[in-house]
Amino acid sequence: MKIIEEYTIQELQEAIVGIDKEANPERYAEIKSEFSKKKIKVQELHHKILELSGANPIQRAASENVNSFTFKRCFLASCCSIGLLWLFLGVLGLLGLGTVTANGEQVHGVSALVTAALGGGLSCLIVAFSVWVGEKLLQVFENA
Repeated sequence: MKIIEEYTIQELQEAIVGIDKEANPERYAEIKSEFSKKKIKVQELHHKILELSGANPIQRAASENVNSFTFKRCFLASCCSIGLLWLFLGVLGLLGLGTVTANGEQVHGVSALVTAALGGGLSCLIVAFSVWVGEKLLQVFENA
């Protein structure tokens, strides 16, 4: 059995997800602590690499604020684009224009706004999930 200091960051992440926190609180705290130490060390090494490569302070700041690709971020991005379009259509339907259709009939008023919100939310989920799965498959092929 490996000692905790020999675990990689990925192994520590898997251990954090897989451990029963209530049954093993000491081990969980130990794993979290080691994970934090290793993440700090990675950040320090990354900063040192940027410094040695001659990156200017703006480039260093930009590289430190890189956001990871998560489903949450993908869903929020979908809501900011597709969701706003659906919301706009719902508001037009609320005002009486025939922009929203449900069960083959145009919907007006508050029903149009609710229908557009539900349709927009579902559309955002589908698009976000599709893009997220595509990104994960791309990562698999890039690492192969």
